Amino acid sequence: GAAAHALVLDAHLAEASKLPPELQGQAVHVALMTPDAVLVQAPIAGEMLTVCRDGDSLWATPGSKIQALLEQATTDVPEKKKKKRRAEEAKMMGPLVLPVPRKDLVFLPVLFQVADAGDEEVAGAPCRVLDVQLMPQLAKSLHAEDWTARLWVGADYGLVRMALKGPEWSGTVAIDKLVFPAELPAAAFQPEGTDVLRLTAEQFLELMGRVGRK
Repeated sequence: GAAAHALVLDAHLAEASKLPPELQGQAVHVALMTPDAVLVQAPIAGEMLTVCRDGDSLWATPGSKIQALLEQATTDVPEKKKKKRRAEEAKMMGPLVLPVPRKDLVFLPVLFQVADAGDEEVAGAPCRVLDVQLMPQLAKSLHAEDWTARLWVGADYGLVRMALKGPEWSGTVAIDKLVFPAELPAAAFQPEGTDVLRLTAEQFLELMGRVGRK
């Protein structure tokens, strides 16, 4: 719709398989404001860095460290991957939209199977635990039959913790803060300090692909 929407998320990695020990417990901060602003503070190559899109402006801090990371990126990229990246760049610079039309959101619940897994306390707070899977036909078409999610929902219906488990990987994220303010100030998407690197769309996608990687 025409109305602006915002989201602020603070979370940390509670546990995960196949990640180096130093990434366990790492925090991530996400701020989003429709139609075209998103900021992510997350571990990239083992360091906490900030990457942001504010309309047509793309930037990251600290610029000196990020420049070094980008220079390490492989330059010999297959043509097939280049074409895919160009398509991603074109989509990225458009408005932030849901992956499905708003009128179809009412049908989302039928795509999942949800089972009650009882009650459990998280950090002293009672939570309802739900096990979630895609419906079998959809899971098969997406080759995701062996993927499951477990959600811990607080008394206020807010998401407290989320775990994802697949055939070769599993991880749990603790939600420290999840709010949906009416709007966020423009300053939320402006860099602090002077060590700022202006990015191309290709560089932005390269950094986002490195989130959480050693």
